[in-house]
Amino acid sequence: MRYKYVRMKCSIGGIYYHETEDGKRSPRQVIEDMAAQGYRYVGNVPVQLGRYGALTEYDMIFEY
Repeated sequence: MRYKYVRMKCSIGGIYYHETEDGKRSPRQVIEDMAAQGYRYVGNVPVQLGRYGALTEYDMIFEY
C-alpha cells in the first residue's frame, strides 16, 4: 500500500483548508479530488496544536 498525506491548516475563523496553487481547498474537496485519483481516505493525524490544545494543523491520510 502507498500512503499520501495532505496538510490541512486552520484559518482564523476556525475553518480548515489545504492551500494549493489554485487557492484554498476544503477537506471535502480534497477527499473528492483524491478519490478521483484512486485514493481512499483512511484518517488523520494531528501535526500542530495551538493554545490550550486547539488543533491548528493536521494531515489527512490517503491510501492507494
